[in-house]
Amino acid sequence: MIEVIIVLAVVGILALVSVGKSSAILTRWRVTRAAQALSEELQAGFAIVGRNRKPITITLDTAKMELRLTDRAGVVYRTRNFGPTSPYRIDARDVTASRLSVEVYPPGLAADSLSFMISRLGTKRRVRMLRGGLVQICSSGATNKC
Repeated sequence: MIEVIIVLAVVGILALVSVGKSSAILTRWRVTRAAQALSEELQAGFAIVGRNRKPITITLDTAKMELRLTDRAGVVYRTRNFGPTSPYRIDARDVTASRLSVEVYPPGLAADSLSFMISRLGTKRRVRMLRGGLVQICSSGATNKC
């Protein structure tokens, strides 16, 4: 009976250690995947402008944690949710942005560059969009050059 109790205690300790490790792995996955999805949406904005020959606005709504691609008439082309109901589960406090809105014009140029830092529990990813349409994901945060 003592051997069974010892085995159960060892299994319980191993399970406790693995839960903490799997939580950190899941957080890293969510931040990385959110940065990839954000990058895809920014690239899609330039593709929409090229296809439609009309300017669009890329907007991050921090209240809903939603990225929207709309034109000047208010037509929504794409919406991506990053909030607590999405697989990414990113909060507004996890994201810092250089600006919340930027326009992209038909020649494929944005009005300004854009940078998002997604940081959660020590995992950081920076997504930056240059005026010419180049979108990069930097893995070590704001201090590292892409």
